[in-house]
Amino acid sequence: MRYLLVGWTRRTSFATAKALLARGHEVFVSDTVNNEEKQALLREISHPRLFGLLGRQEKEIIQEIRPDVVLPSPGVPLTIPLVQEAKKHGIEVYGDIELFYRLHPEVYYYGITGTDGKTTTTTLAHALISAYKPALVGGNIGLAIFEHDAAVSNIKEMVLELSSFQLEEIVHFRPRIAAFLNLAEDHLDRYPDMNAYLEAKKRIFMNQTADDIAIVNADSPYFDHIIEGVKSRILTFSRKKKATIFFQDGGVYYEDKLLVRQDDLLLKGVHNIENVMAASLVALSAGVPRESLQETLRNFRGLEHRLELVTVYNGVEIYNDSKATTVNALQKALESFDKPIVLIAGGLDKGLDFTLVRDLIHEKAKAVLLIGEAKDKIDTAWQFPHTIKLSSLEEAVNQALQIAKSGDVVLFSPGCASFDMFKNYEERGKSFKTLISLAIK
Repeated sequence: MRYLLVGWTRRTSFATAKALLARGHEVFVSDTVNNEEKQALLREISHPRLFGLLGRQEKEIIQEIRPDVVLPSPGVPLTIPLVQEAKKHGIEVYGDIELFYRLHPEVYYYGITGTDGKTTTTTLAHALISAYKPALVGGNIGLAIFEHDAAVSNIKEMVLELSSFQLEEIVHFRPRIAAFLNLAEDHLDRYPDMNAYLEAKKRIFMNQTADDIAIVNADSPYFDHIIEGVKSRILTFSRKKKATIFFQDGGVYYEDKLLVRQDDLLLKGVHNIENVMAASLVALSAGVPRESLQETLRNFRGLEHRLELVTVYNGVEIYNDSKATTVNALQKALESFDKPIVLIAGGLDKGLDFTLVRDLIHEKAKAVLLIGEAKDKIDTAWQFPHTIKLSSLEEAVNQALQIAKSGDVVLFSPGCASFDMFKNYEERGKSFKTLISLAIK
């Protein structure tokens, strides 16, 4: 068969290309960029059935090479003319998750999606399951899914973090246990409205049957819309009311029995209670015994850049929450503290509504330091009197440490994407931690 990969990166299409070539297929690679980095990836594989179309993504490629399948990378919108041309000619279009599923239908897949908390929940669910039985983890985190191409010959369970972009590209993919964590404004630069974004996320359930399990946040304002039409058995988690697994009086309860107390967890933040409940429900549904699960929960430290305690300096707690790229994530971070907050926020706007946390800012913040492209929009939305707009993260760190007193919290929770000033949220978070260490020396 002849495959056309649209988007050429090491993160996804590189491993996919190698897997297809190993199975005897022809692989063509299209990318809008033609630079040394992408050429080097082609040379690294150096295969007679691998053909580069770097610097090209026009729709005429379809007639030129007549592929059997078009495989867009998740970052490639399905609305581009090349993909639309393929569909017009009846050519199959799907992503690497779907391809992997077709090649390995015998694997038992767990899928986790949502606006916020996907990575922590996926990592924790994998930790809970793999402490009891072998399991792989991938998708939108860690290794590209085709890096596991050989491993699934021995390990038949896989936990996947799935973005809305990846879910747009599935056709038959069926996770036996699927969790939809939450939904809040995000990617409105790609989706026309919230309903379109919700429908993309909801595709995680579309191929499930009555033998499968759907895990849904009972507190979500979109709950009824999310479960509408779902054919699998629905289990729920909640911070506010009774559910299959729920939070009450400082403890997480499963089927009305205490599973773990919040004080016994190393994870900080109200949002992590939701992540713990969702991951636990995935693992319990997968057959992990309660006792095994409890030990792993108590020892799980969380992930870097997610409400990560950097240090305590002169009585001031300093947190790195660079992964907070949405208003919803910022809200959860603010709700996690009962101490005065010196907040550093801002970055690249994704078309989000910052007024949603205005009341919370006025309730929780001692001072707000804004940086990045979105700082004026945020300032207008919040109208917070103790706001300072700055030109760099370094300036914001220095100001925050001057303002904060013992008993306060310095919280770096941008509520925005990082790309106006940094390569990604990881680089942004590492920069914040470096600036803190330099400032307090």
